[in-house]
Amino acid sequence: LLPGVWRNICPAATMSQFARHRGITKKRKLSLESQGWLILTSVILLLLIIPLRHTYFDLNGPATAIFLIVATLIAMGFTFIFDGKSGWCASLCPVHQVEKLYGQKPAATVGNAHCEECSKCVTGCPDSTAAPSPHLGGKTWPRSAAAFGLIGCFPGYVWGWFQVQDYATLSEGLANIVPTYMIPIVGGAVTLALYALLISSVPMQKRKNIDKFFAAAAISCYYWYRIPWLLGFSQFDGNGMLIDLSNTIPATFIEVLPYITTAFWVWWIALKKNGLRSWMTRPPDEQGKVTAVGLTISA
Repeated sequence: LLPGVWRNICPAATMSQFARHRGITKKRKLSLESQGWLILTSVILLLLIIPLRHTYFDLNGPATAIFLIVATLIAMGFTFIFDGKSGWCASLCPVHQVEKLYGQKPAATVGNAHCEECSKCVTGCPDSTAAPSPHLGGKTWPRSAAAFGLIGCFPGYVWGWFQVQDYATLSEGLANIVPTYMIPIVGGAVTLALYALLISSVPMQKRKNIDKFFAAAAISCYYWYRIPWLLGFSQFDGNGMLIDLSNTIPATFIEVLPYITTAFWVWWIALKKNGLRSWMTRPPDEQGKVTAVGLTISA
């Protein structure tokens, strides 16, 4: 609902601007083609990393901490070379592609905590473009492939991920690595094939509607399982549990809740007409006059 807030407070995003804020970056500009390849790489990384949560990371705090530190250091390294957010936040970060998928209808436009001036570091800034989507930016082959693959496969991939249990040890996780990856891949392949069929049968101007329904399907599937899992209602004992309320909350409520969250996300992403809104206010151009930024909320 508020992707701009997350992009302001994300630790990796903050560290990725370290050299920029200290004036020690080379500020290299990425070509449109290079941006596209980084985005395609980020989608591939996303699909490779997600199943590893079952294999080891979800039940191993130190391993997860090391992984996040390494990712943050990589993000930080990019800021010494590339201009602004082009190297990590708007390109290679795997989470960013999901932000564009789910964040097409932000509830609010917030101030930009990292960019006091706009250096036009990327083509199609996701922060200041109204209603950003995975298609944002130039139409290069890798960027188009990334958008097609993510939008199409993600609903089935998310569903498949929730059909796999967490493994307590690395050896156990590696012994089950094939089904851990295979189930999400098969699920993703099914929805990708459906997506390809649908977009091939409608005019170009109507494909955005299909994109929104697939985005709604992916996030609905996530919350269909995630909220019950957090409350101790996983089909796998203890998987993803934050607090065990299985003996406190009526089972009927948990059975109804996924339908409520699904109805909300379909309405919000695919049906609600809330106007065009960007994640963040656009800062003035470099060397321009700095203007105030704030929070804008509209119905």
